[in-house]
Amino acid sequence: MNRHKKRRTGGGESISGPAGTGGGIARSVWDYGLILLGNLSYAFAVVTFIRPAHVIVGGVGGVAQMIEHLTGFPMGTMVILLNLPLFLLSFRTMGRRFLIRTVLATVASSLMIDFLTPFLSDLRITEDKLLSVLYGGVLMGLGLGLVFTRGATTGGSDILSKMITRKRPHISLGRVNLSINAVVIAAAAFVYRSPEAALYAIVVQYVSAAVIDMLLSGLDHASAALIVTGKPDEMAEAVLHEVHRGCTGLDGRGMYTSQRMTTLLVAARSHEISRLKAAAQRVDPSSFMIFLNAREVLGLGFKTTG
Repeated sequence: MNRHKKRRTGGGESISGPAGTGGGIARSVWDYGLILLGNLSYAFAVVTFIRPAHVIVGGVGGVAQMIEHLTGFPMGTMVILLNLPLFLLSFRTMGRRFLIRTVLATVASSLMIDFLTPFLSDLRITEDKLLSVLYGGVLMGLGLGLVFTRGATTGGSDILSKMITRKRPHISLGRVNLSINAVVIAAAAFVYRSPEAALYAIVVQYVSAAVIDMLLSGLDHASAALIVTGKPDEMAEAVLHEVHRGCTGLDGRGMYTSQRMTTLLVAARSHEISRLKAAAQRVDPSSFMIFLNAREVLGLGFKTTG
Protein backbone atom coordinates (compact mmCIF):
# COMPACT_ATOMS: atom_id res chain seq x y z
CA MET A 1 0.00 0.00 0.00
CA ASN A 2 1.33 3.42 -0.92
CA ARG A 3 1.79 5.43 2.27
CA HIS A 4 2.40 8.67 0.40
CA LYS A 5 -0.49 11.09 0.17
CA LYS A 6 -1.29 13.73 -2.39
CA ARG A 7 -2.30 17.20 -1.37
CA ARG A 8 -3.34 20.19 -3.42
CA THR A 9 -1.35 23.38 -2.87
CA GLY A 10 -2.89 26.43 -4.44
CA GLY A 11 -4.13 24.59 -7.52
CA GLY A 12 -1.19 22.24 -8.04
CA GLU A 13 -0.47 18.91 -6.43
CA SER A 14 2.44 17.85 -4.32
CA ILE A 15 3.45 14.58 -2.75
CA SER A 16 3.78 14.41 1.00
CA GLY A 17 6.24 12.10 2.66
CA PRO A 18 5.41 8.81 4.34
CA ALA A 19 3.65 8.87 7.64
CA GLY A 20 5.72 8.40 10.75
CA THR A 21 7.94 10.22 13.18
CA GLY A 22 10.81 10.80 10.75
CA GLY A 23 9.33 14.07 9.55
CA GLY A 24 9.00 15.37 13.10
CA ILE A 25 12.61 14.53 13.94
CA ALA A 26 13.87 16.08 10.71
CA ARG A 27 11.89 19.24 11.38
CA SER A 28 13.28 19.50 14.91
CA VAL A 29 16.83 19.10 13.62
CA TRP A 30 16.13 21.77 11.00
CA ASP A 31 14.66 24.11 13.60
CA TYR A 32 17.57 23.79 16.01
CA GLY A 33 20.04 24.11 13.16
CA LEU A 34 18.47 27.42 12.12
CA ILE A 35 18.45 28.59 15.73
CA LEU A 36 22.18 27.95 16.01
CA LEU A 37 22.79 29.63 12.66
CA GLY A 38 20.84 32.66 13.88
CA ASN A 39 22.89 32.69 17.10
CA LEU A 40 26.10 32.66 15.09
CA SER A 41 24.93 35.57 12.94
CA TYR A 42 23.98 37.57 16.04
CA ALA A 43 27.24 36.82 17.87
CA PHE A 44 29.34 37.63 14.80
CA ALA A 45 27.55 40.97 14.43
CA VAL A 46 28.16 41.90 18.06
CA VAL A 47 31.83 40.90 18.13
CA THR A 48 32.94 42.25 14.75
CA PHE A 49 30.66 45.23 14.09
CA ILE A 50 28.65 46.47 17.07
CA ARG A 51 30.96 46.26 20.08
CA PRO A 52 34.16 47.47 18.31
CA ALA A 53 32.19 50.55 17.18
CA HIS A 54 31.27 51.22 20.86
CA VAL A 55 27.56 50.88 20.17
CA ILE A 56 24.97 49.31 22.49
CA VAL A 57 22.93 46.35 21.29
CA GLY A 58 19.97 47.07 23.56
CA GLY A 59 17.96 44.81 25.86
CA VAL A 60 19.64 42.47 28.30
CA GLY A 61 22.59 42.26 25.93
CA GLY A 62 23.01 46.00 26.27
CA VAL A 63 22.88 45.77 30.07
CA ALA A 64 25.51 43.03 29.98
CA GLN A 65 27.57 45.15 27.60
CA MET A 66 27.51 48.07 30.05
CA ILE A 67 28.51 45.79 32.92
CA GLU A 68 31.39 44.48 30.83
CA HIS A 69 32.44 48.04 30.09
CA LEU A 70 32.43 48.97 33.79
CA THR A 71 33.80 45.76 35.34
CA GLY A 72 35.34 43.67 32.57
CA PHE A 73 33.00 40.75 33.29
CA PRO A 74 32.39 38.78 30.05
CA MET A 75 29.31 39.96 28.22
CA GLY A 76 28.07 36.51 27.17
CA THR A 77 28.23 35.03 30.65
CA MET A 78 26.47 38.07 32.11
CA VAL A 79 23.67 37.68 29.55
CA ILE A 80 23.03 34.15 30.82
CA LEU A 81 22.97 35.29 34.46
CA LEU A 82 20.61 38.17 33.77
CA ASN A 83 18.24 35.90 31.83
CA LEU A 84 17.78 33.30 34.57
CA PRO A 85 14.73 35.01 36.15
CA LEU A 86 13.25 35.68 32.72
CA PHE A 87 13.51 31.99 31.85
CA LEU A 88 11.25 31.21 34.80
CA LEU A 89 8.79 33.87 33.70
CA SER A 90 8.69 32.55 30.14
CA PHE A 91 8.09 29.00 31.38
CA ARG A 92 4.97 30.10 33.26
CA THR A 93 3.56 32.14 30.42
CA MET A 94 4.91 30.61 27.20
CA GLY A 95 5.28 26.90 27.89
CA ARG A 96 7.96 24.24 28.01
CA ARG A 97 8.73 24.08 24.28
CA PHE A 98 9.32 27.82 24.08
CA LEU A 99 11.52 27.74 27.18
CA ILE A 100 13.73 24.93 25.89
CA ARG A 101 14.33 26.66 22.58
CA THR A 102 14.87 30.04 24.22
CA VAL A 103 17.36 28.64 26.74
CA LEU A 104 19.24 26.95 23.89
CA ALA A 105 19.28 30.14 21.81
CA THR A 106 20.31 32.37 24.72
CA VAL A 107 23.06 30.10 26.00
CA ALA A 108 24.36 29.40 22.49
CA SER A 109 24.52 33.05 21.44
CA SER A 110 26.10 34.07 24.76
CA LEU A 111 28.78 31.37 24.61
CA MET A 112 29.45 32.22 20.97
CA ILE A 113 30.04 35.86 21.89
CA ASP A 114 32.56 34.93 24.59
CA PHE A 115 34.17 32.31 22.37
CA LEU A 116 34.54 34.57 19.32
CA THR A 117 35.75 37.59 21.29
CA PRO A 118 39.44 36.55 21.64
CA PHE A 119 39.65 35.68 17.95
CA LEU A 120 37.61 38.43 16.29
CA SER A 121 37.59 41.39 18.67
CA ASP A 122 40.56 42.96 16.85
CA LEU A 123 39.10 42.25 13.42
CA ARG A 124 37.82 45.51 11.95
CA ILE A 125 36.14 44.83 8.67
CA THR A 126 35.53 48.56 8.31
CA GLU A 127 36.61 51.64 10.21
CA ASP A 128 33.48 53.50 9.17
CA LYS A 129 31.14 53.61 12.17
CA LEU A 130 28.02 54.01 10.08
CA LEU A 131 28.86 50.96 7.98
CA SER A 132 29.53 48.98 11.16
CA VAL A 133 26.15 50.00 12.50
CA LEU A 134 24.28 49.19 9.29
CA TYR A 135 25.89 45.82 8.61
CA GLY A 136 25.82 44.91 12.27
CA GLY A 137 22.13 45.72 12.42
CA VAL A 138 21.41 43.60 9.34
CA LEU A 139 23.30 40.59 10.73
CA MET A 140 21.68 41.00 14.14
CA GLY A 141 18.22 41.19 12.58
CA LEU A 142 18.96 38.19 10.39
CA GLY A 143 20.07 36.17 13.40
CA LEU A 144 17.17 37.20 15.62
CA GLY A 145 14.70 36.70 12.79
CA LEU A 146 15.88 33.13 12.22
CA VAL A 147 15.57 32.42 15.94
CA PHE A 148 12.08 33.94 16.12
CA THR A 149 10.82 31.96 13.11
CA ARG A 150 11.73 28.72 14.88
CA GLY A 151 9.68 29.53 17.98
CA ALA A 152 12.43 30.84 20.26
CA THR A 153 14.10 34.07 21.34
CA THR A 154 17.55 35.05 22.56
CA GLY A 155 16.11 36.01 25.95
CA GLY A 156 15.82 39.37 27.64
CA SER A 157 13.66 41.91 25.84
CA ASP A 158 12.98 39.27 23.17
CA ILE A 159 11.00 37.25 25.74
CA LEU A 160 8.95 40.30 26.67
CA SER A 161 8.42 41.17 22.99
CA LYS A 162 7.28 37.65 22.20
CA MET A 163 4.80 37.65 25.08
CA ILE A 164 3.40 41.05 24.13
CA THR A 165 2.93 40.14 20.46
CA ARG A 166 1.32 36.84 21.42
CA LYS A 167 -1.30 38.81 23.34
CA ARG A 168 -1.42 41.58 20.70
CA PRO A 169 -0.64 39.88 17.35
CA HIS A 170 -1.41 43.05 15.39
CA ILE A 171 1.62 44.77 16.94
CA SER A 172 4.92 44.40 15.08
CA LEU A 173 7.43 42.24 16.93
CA GLY A 174 10.31 44.36 15.71
CA ARG A 175 8.73 47.61 16.87
CA VAL A 176 7.94 46.24 20.33
CA ASN A 177 11.55 45.16 20.64
CA LEU A 178 12.64 48.63 19.53
CA SER A 179 10.52 50.32 22.21
CA ILE A 180 11.84 48.14 25.04
CA ASN A 181 15.43 48.59 23.94
CA ALA A 182 15.08 52.38 23.87
CA VAL A 183 15.14 52.46 27.67
CA VAL A 184 18.40 50.53 27.81
CA ILE A 185 19.92 52.67 25.06
CA ALA A 186 19.06 55.84 26.97
CA ALA A 187 20.79 54.45 30.09
CA ALA A 188 23.82 53.42 28.03
CA ALA A 189 24.26 56.99 26.81
CA PHE A 190 25.02 58.00 30.39
CA VAL A 191 27.26 55.01 31.13
CA TYR A 192 29.35 55.55 27.99
CA ARG A 193 29.00 59.34 28.26
CA SER A 194 28.34 59.43 24.56
CA PRO A 195 25.00 60.61 23.15
CA GLU A 196 26.34 59.69 19.71
CA ALA A 197 26.69 56.05 20.76
CA ALA A 198 23.04 56.05 21.78
CA LEU A 199 22.01 57.59 18.47
CA TYR A 200 23.92 54.93 16.56
CA ALA A 201 22.35 52.27 18.78
CA ILE A 202 18.90 53.46 17.74
CA VAL A 203 19.92 53.00 14.10
CA VAL A 204 21.09 49.46 14.89
CA GLN A 205 17.77 48.63 16.52
CA TYR A 206 15.76 50.11 13.66
CA VAL A 207 17.70 48.20 11.01
CA SER A 208 17.55 44.92 12.92
CA ALA A 209 13.81 45.40 13.56
CA ALA A 210 13.21 45.92 9.83
CA VAL A 211 15.11 42.73 8.99
CA ILE A 212 13.21 40.81 11.69
CA ASP A 213 9.87 41.95 10.29
CA MET A 214 10.99 41.01 6.78
CA LEU A 215 11.88 37.48 7.87
CA LEU A 216 8.71 37.00 9.90
CA SER A 217 6.30 38.28 7.27
CA GLY A 218 8.09 39.97 4.37
CA LEU A 219 9.27 36.76 2.75
CA ASP A 220 5.63 35.67 2.60
CA HIS A 221 4.51 38.80 0.78
CA ALA A 222 2.17 37.95 -2.00
CA SER A 223 -0.41 39.59 -4.21
CA ALA A 224 -4.16 39.16 -4.20
CA ALA A 225 -5.39 39.33 -7.77
CA LEU A 226 -8.99 40.19 -8.64
CA ILE A 227 -9.82 39.15 -12.19
CA VAL A 228 -13.19 40.26 -13.55
CA THR A 229 -14.03 38.07 -16.53
CA GLY A 230 -16.88 36.73 -18.59
CA LYS A 231 -15.05 33.41 -18.97
CA PRO A 232 -14.65 32.24 -15.38
CA ASP A 233 -14.36 28.53 -16.08
CA GLU A 234 -11.69 28.90 -18.76
CA MET A 235 -9.84 31.46 -16.63
CA ALA A 236 -9.87 29.23 -13.56
CA GLU A 237 -8.59 26.33 -15.62
CA ALA A 238 -5.72 28.44 -16.97
CA VAL A 239 -4.78 29.70 -13.51
CA LEU A 240 -4.82 26.15 -12.18
CA HIS A 241 -2.61 24.60 -14.86
CA GLU A 242 -0.36 27.51 -15.84
CA VAL A 243 0.15 29.26 -12.50
CA HIS A 244 -0.58 26.26 -10.27
CA ARG A 245 -2.87 28.28 -8.03
CA GLY A 246 -6.46 27.78 -7.05
CA CYS A 247 -8.99 30.60 -7.16
CA THR A 248 -12.36 31.55 -5.75
CA GLY A 249 -15.21 32.78 -7.93
CA LEU A 250 -17.30 35.72 -6.71
CA ASP A 251 -20.54 36.40 -8.58
CA GLY A 252 -21.18 40.00 -9.55
CA ARG A 253 -22.82 42.34 -12.05
CA GLY A 254 -21.37 45.16 -14.09
CA MET A 255 -23.31 48.22 -12.95
CA TYR A 256 -22.84 50.05 -16.26
CA THR A 257 -23.79 47.20 -18.59
CA SER A 258 -25.91 45.18 -16.12
CA GLN A 259 -24.05 42.13 -17.43
CA ARG A 260 -23.45 39.20 -15.09
CA MET A 261 -19.72 38.80 -14.44
CA THR A 262 -17.51 36.65 -12.23
CA THR A 263 -14.60 37.96 -10.21
CA LEU A 264 -11.86 35.43 -9.53
CA LEU A 265 -9.80 35.92 -6.38
CA VAL A 266 -6.28 34.50 -6.71
CA ALA A 267 -3.42 34.64 -4.18
CA ALA A 268 -0.01 34.37 -5.85
CA ARG A 269 3.61 35.03 -5.01
CA SER A 270 5.56 37.81 -6.66
CA HIS A 271 7.36 35.57 -9.16
CA GLU A 272 4.01 34.11 -10.30
CA ILE A 273 2.38 37.43 -11.20
CA SER A 274 3.79 37.60 -14.73
CA ARG A 275 2.49 34.12 -15.53
CA LEU A 276 -0.89 35.03 -14.06
CA LYS A 277 -1.13 38.16 -16.23
CA ALA A 278 -0.14 36.24 -19.36
CA ALA A 279 -2.69 33.50 -18.69
CA ALA A 280 -5.48 36.00 -18.04
CA GLN A 281 -4.70 38.01 -21.19
CA ARG A 282 -4.59 34.87 -23.32
CA VAL A 283 -7.93 33.50 -22.08
CA ASP A 284 -9.83 36.79 -21.95
CA PRO A 285 -8.13 39.90 -23.39
CA SER A 286 -11.04 42.01 -22.18
CA SER A 287 -10.68 40.88 -18.57
CA PHE A 288 -10.20 43.50 -15.87
CA MET A 289 -7.43 42.82 -13.31
CA ILE A 290 -6.61 44.41 -9.98
CA PHE A 291 -3.49 43.44 -8.00
CA LEU A 292 -3.35 44.15 -4.28
CA ASN A 293 -0.34 43.71 -2.00
CA ALA A 294 -0.99 41.06 0.61
CA ARG A 295 1.23 41.53 3.67
CA GLU A 296 0.82 37.91 4.70
CA VAL A 297 -0.99 34.89 3.28
CA LEU A 298 -1.85 31.94 5.50
CA GLY A 299 -3.09 28.63 4.16
CA LEU A 300 -2.25 25.64 2.02
CA GLY A 301 0.45 26.52 -0.49
CA PHE A 302 1.61 29.53 1.50
CA LYS A 303 2.60 30.08 5.11
CA THR A 304 1.10 27.82 7.77
CA THR A 305 0.14 28.84 11.28
CA GLY A 306 1.93 25.88 12.86
